Amino acid sequence: MHEDEGSSPDKLQAMMDVIAGSVSSSRDGHADLGRLRVDAASAATVLVEFYGDAALERASLLERRSPQSHFARMVTAEVRGRGKIARKS
Repeated sequence: MHEDEGSSPDKLQAMMDVIAGSVSSSRDGHADLGRLRVDAASAATVLVEFYGDAALERASLLERRSPQSHFARMVTAEVRGRGKIARKS
């Protein structure tokens, strides 16, 4: 059984930390797009594993909470691109 919204399991917290730190600290201030894509795919996987059918809703919630985050938008797009999520039994 999954924990409720008020709790933060380790994987979900790690994903939130990635989103919070998604602003590039590179010399030029430009994000490494390839790395962001890999991180977005990883974050999407965590959302799908943890929330199943509600993953897209949760990704959208994260995006609304971080409206300036390109990374949050990438995560939402990645979850959306995975289509209908199969329920775990």
